[in-house]
Amino acid sequence: MTPQLICTCWTSAGNVAPDFVDQTSPISLDERISLISQMGWSGIGLAHADLVKARDTIGYEALSSKIKDAGIGIVEVEFLNGWWATGAERQESDKVRADLFEAARALGAPHIKVGAGEGVDGHVPLPHLASAFSDLADEAEASGIKLALEATPFSHMKTIHEAVEVVNHSNSPSAGILVDIWHTAKIGIPHDEVWKIVPLEKVTAVEVDDGFLDTPGTLFEDSTNRRAYCGEGEFDAPGFIRATLDAGWKGPWGVEIISAEHRALPVAEGMKKAFDTTVAAFKAAHEYSRAK
Repeated sequence: MTPQLICTCWTSAGNVAPDFVDQTSPISLDERISLISQMGWSGIGLAHADLVKARDTIGYEALSSKIKDAGIGIVEVEFLNGWWATGAERQESDKVRADLFEAARALGAPHIKVGAGEGVDGHVPLPHLASAFSDLADEAEASGIKLALEATPFSHMKTIHEAVEVVNHSNSPSAGILVDIWHTAKIGIPHDEVWKIVPLEKVTAVEVDDGFLDTPGTLFEDSTNRRAYCGEGEFDAPGFIRATLDAGWKGPWGVEIISAEHRALPVAEGMKKAFDTTVAAFKAAHEYSRAK
């Protein structure tokens, strides 16, 4: 049976990436929705820039109708940074927060993806992150929204251990964790060890992709330009899938392909390759289970 796969925002966005100044996709929403529906994806991911553009043109009600009419059941929105900050960074974060909360409510998103910075210098103490995230989770709960907090090795919150500590500091049911194979495998955590660290009941989202153990440039550059399709890297995507299923995960799976190779392909070709290689990884994971 084909798993529920979310075509996360960068997987369908074409030639745009997290390090672009303008992160608006050059691919129309109509085309992205149509391709996602035709290929059998269960969900669509949309980034802040595309959400605001849709709100200010067709409106969220029309966007929601287009997505539902295409048979797509899951809408994921992202990405919130700067929620721990002060000054101008916090002012910008609060604006994005309001936009994402509005979009999540209007589109019925199961969660908002939240990070702790990208390619940043300096250090934010973990207790400060935990306190700020607790406040954010309380606000999300009041709005009926869940959060998916993602630790990234190039941010202020570098490991899944730290993400668990931050999320556990909150008493809100809106406080959740996003587990992404790229961010756990890249720092050397074995797949079965992930689920000894992360309590499943705290997990809001899971993402699968592939990558490489070496890092020629910075970690942020590697994350943005060298992710691989499942089975074409060194992270053993089937092993991650098997470990995650064995841990009890029953939710959908985000497929997050961010790479120069993917951006260079025609968007339909890249999306199909992302879908087909992920489905193949699930088949391999089930074969691995039977072999055991």
